[in-house]
Amino acid sequence: MTYTSRFVGIDISKSSFDICILPEGRMASFANTAAGIAAFIALVARLSGIERLVLEPTGGYERSVVEALLAARLPVAKVNAKQVRQFARACGQLSKTDRIDAFVLADYGRRMETKVLAAPSPSQAVLVDLVSRYRQLSHMIVQEKNRREKLTRQADGRTRAWIEESLRFLLEQRQSVVDEMTACLKSDAGLQSKIDVLMSLKGIGVRTACFLMAGLPELGLMDKGQIAKLVGVAPLNRDSGLMRGKRMIAGGRRPVRDALYIAALPAIRFDPDMKALFERLKAKGKPGKVALVAVMRKMIIILNARMRQYRATVLDA
Repeated sequence: MTYTSRFVGIDISKSSFDICILPEGRMASFANTAAGIAAFIALVARLSGIERLVLEPTGGYERSVVEALLAARLPVAKVNAKQVRQFARACGQLSKTDRIDAFVLADYGRRMETKVLAAPSPSQAVLVDLVSRYRQLSHMIVQEKNRREKLTRQADGRTRAWIEESLRFLLEQRQSVVDEMTACLKSDAGLQSKIDVLMSLKGIGVRTACFLMAGLPELGLMDKGQIAKLVGVAPLNRDSGLMRGKRMIAGGRRPVRDALYIAALPAIRFDPDMKALFERLKAKGKPGKVALVAVMRKMIIILNARMRQYRATVLDA
C-alpha cells in the first residue's frame, strides 16, 4: 500500500447509499437507483489508486451496487457486518449514522485484510437466485404445515382448505425451482462439472451441491482451516492461563452449514469413512451432535481439496 492508495466505504440502504473516501475523508450520497449508481461509478472512475471499495450485506439492497462495481472491474469487498460493528467499538466509535458507517467501512478496509469479490458467471448468478428462492419457499412450506398441524377439529373447513391450497402452490413452485436449477446446470458445462465434483462425495445430492456452490464460492481457494472456519464447523479455543475452555463452533455461514448438516446424516450411514469417524468419536464419549459436526468438518475439507484439484486441472488444461 502506498500513500496514494484510496479506500472507499459504502453504506447502503433501500433508497440511497453514502460513501466515504479515505484518506481524504470526502463524503457523498447517491440514490440507490440506476442513475445514482452510474454517477457513483463515474466518480470512482476519476479517482486513482483505488485499493478497495468496502461494503456490508444489507439484505439484498447492495446487489445492484455490487453488480455495477464488478462489471466495472473494481476491487470490491463485502465484509461481515458484525465484525465491522465490533471494529467500530474497538476504535471508540459508538455513534452510528449512515455517514459514520461509511467512514467506518472505509477505515476497516484500510486497516484490516479484506478479500476482493470475484464476479460470478451468468449461470452462477442465476443459481444463487434460485437457491435463495428455494429456501424462501421451504420456509413458507414449513410455516403452512405448522398452521395446518395446529388447527383444531372444530376449525372452519375453509381455513384448512386454504392452507392445503397454499401448500400445493408452494410445493409446485418449489419443484419448478428445482427444475430450473437442473436447466441452469445443463446450460453451463463448467458449472455442471463443479457440481459433479461436489456430488462425488456420498451424502451430497444435486440440491445440496447447488446450495454449496451458491453459498460457498470460495471452495478450492482456501486451505482446510480457513474453509472450516468460513462455514463455521471449526472448534474455537477458549483458553486463558491454566484454564482450558470447552471448544465450540461459532459464526460461519449458517445456510451452508445447514445444507452440510443434512448431507452428513446419510453420509454417516453410507460412507464407511464418515461412519467410522462418527462411531469412533461416539465411542470416546462425545455427544452425537459433536460427532456429527466433526463429520461435517471432514466433509467440507474433502470437498475443498477435491475442488482445489479440479481447479488446478482446469488451469493446466
